Amino acid sequence: MEIIRNIIGTIGAIILTFNTHTLTYTDKRVEEEKKSDIYQEYKISSDTSLEKLAPKKSSASTGSTTSWWSYPSDIKNCTRDGDDLLVLVNKEYKLPKTYAPSDLVSASLSGIRKGENFTLRKITIEDLKSLVKDAKSDGIDLSMRSAYRSYNTQISTYNYWLSANGGSVSATDKVSARAGHSQHQLGTAIDFSSSEIADGLGGTFSGTKASKWLATNAWKYGFVISYPQGYESTTGYSYESWHYRYIGKTYAQEMTNSGMILEMYLRSKN
Repeated sequence: MEIIRNIIGTIGAIILTFNTHTLTYTDKRVEEEKKSDIYQEYKISSDTSLEKLAPKKSSASTGSTTSWWSYPSDIKNCTRDGDDLLVLVNKEYKLPKTYAPSDLVSASLSGIRKGENFTLRKITIEDLKSLVKDAKSDGIDLSMRSAYRSYNTQISTYNYWLSANGGSVSATDKVSARAGHSQHQLGTAIDFSSSEIADGLGGTFSGTKASKWLATNAWKYGFVISYPQGYESTTGYSYESWHYRYIGKTYAQEMTNSGMILEMYLRSKN
């Protein structure tokens, strides 16, 4: 009997050890996922339960909303074609779900690291190539984390952040565009990164040499930051130090000289 009890005890210890290892492994995996740059950047705490995707009332003349991250009640179609470098795409103006650039090419043609994973409009390539080359000459490393995204891909992207934010629409609308409202659908928007942060994406990019170089020089190559710090109530999005949109060197020069941010400059053109 004593032998049987010892055998049972040994088996139980083995099972307990196996289960403990399994739980430890699972917990570690989940914790590692939560530590990822992207998750931490966009995980916004909220005590709000899942809200309905209902638009908020707004002033059509100013585009202002009840809350700076909210969508207005009167969503409009873009006033310019998606191929137009000055088309205004924001929370009030939406691209057709059928729109896709006709001149998409591999971003690797610009020489940017990780560009082989993404596509951009051909019109951006030569200026991006010059930007990457000159940045490298200044000791700046640049890589790419995102470029063109289709309407359907943006649906998936938005739903991902909705899930990451616990189903909070308010939290998600601060950091991710709904389908049709994303500049990435234009094929002229880029999310930059650098080896300085292991090619990650998130708030840590703002402290890099790459971020500072782009803030000072990107406009010279036709790229301008879309969602600058301190203008959240104007753009409708949280500060994104990594997100730049190509509008061409002539327009970027004009915008810079005007002192306006991209959102206000495009509003003046639409």
